[in-house]
Amino acid sequence: MATAVMNDTRLSVTFDAGIDLEGKPVFKRKSFNNVKSSATHDQLYNMIQALSPLQQYPVTQVERSNSFDLSA
Repeated sequence: MATAVMNDTRLSVTFDAGIDLEGKPVFKRKSFNNVKSSATHDQLYNMIQALSPLQQYPVTQVERSNSFDLSA
């Protein structure tokens, strides 16, 4: 049976940067590396909510990515 060990957690935040000249939506993305793997979803979401007033654009999406090392 395979085992999985979490080795990295990233947080990506997408911002609404407005509309381009053709009328298409423009999104900007920031990534935060080396996020504590033990952080809960609520803790990460609350952190982004606290940082969002300091950003130039409004937050539209928050995404957490965990990567694992698999071994047999």
